[in-house]
Amino acid sequence: MDFIIRVDDRLIHGQVTAGWVRPLGIERIILVNDEIAGDDWEKEIYTLAVPPEIEVKIFPVVEAVEYIKTNNDKKKTMVLTNSLQDALKILKSGINVTKLNIGGLHFEEGKKSFATYIFLSDEDINCAKQMINSGVTLEGREIPGSPSININNLLKEY
Repeated sequence: MDFIIRVDDRLIHGQVTAGWVRPLGIERIILVNDEIAGDDWEKEIYTLAVPPEIEVKIFPVVEAVEYIKTNNDKKKTMVLTNSLQDALKILKSGINVTKLNIGGLHFEEGKKSFATYIFLSDEDINCAKQMINSGVTLEGREIPGSPSININNLLKEY
C-alpha cells in the first residue's frame, strides 16, 4: 500500500480533502481513532465529509494496523490520526514509516508552540522524540504546497 501518515487533531476537514486528497491523488483515507471507530454516528459524519469517489475506512488503532499490514493494493492512501500517541502506536506495531506529517495540533493550555498550527504537550514531545529516535522524519506542513517545518530540528533542545 502506498500511503502517507498525517496527524491532525481535526481529522477529516476541508483542508485535508481539498488541500491533500485531490492534489496528491489520494484514493483512500484510513481514519485511525479508537473512539470514533466505535461510534456509528461519528463515522457517518466523517465519511460524509469526503467526496464519494474516495474510499474511507475508520478503524481503531489495532484494526488499522492489521489492515495496513495485510492490504497489498496500490491505492494511494492517507492514514490519518488525531494524536501523536496513536501515530506512535502505529509505528511501534511494525508499520514502516520514514516520514510523518503533522498538519495541525492546535493550542491547548500547557502546550508549547512550534508553529502557528503545531502545539505540543510534554507527552506529545515524548512521542515525537521516540519517533525521531527510530528514524522517522517529522514534518509540519499545512498543505502540500506550503513550507515544510522540520520538527526534528525544533525538538533538539527538548
